[in-house]
Amino acid sequence: MKKLQVPEFSTYEEEADFWDNLDTADLMEDDDQWFRFETLNKRAIRVAILPEIAEELSQKAQAQGVSIETLVNTLLIEHVRESTLSH
Repeated sequence: MKKLQVPEFSTYEEEADFWDNLDTADLMEDDDQWFRFETLNKRAIRVAILPEIAEELSQKAQAQGVSIETLVNTLLIEHVRESTLSH
């Protein structure tokens, strides 16, 4: 693994060019840990929707210019927030 040597720059453009073209591969340890991140394991889930409701939602989403997923998520968020506030 090499150590990064940052030169002195005369101009902003010279420095930008240095960082834009820097290959960091030689600067990283080869320990198979390059791209391991601790994250919360959140995933989207699929829910079955009755065909007649799905059709109605699809038409409403199309009229609003959004995907059915966006519409459903928006409606669910609003419903959950309203339910939480009323209890």
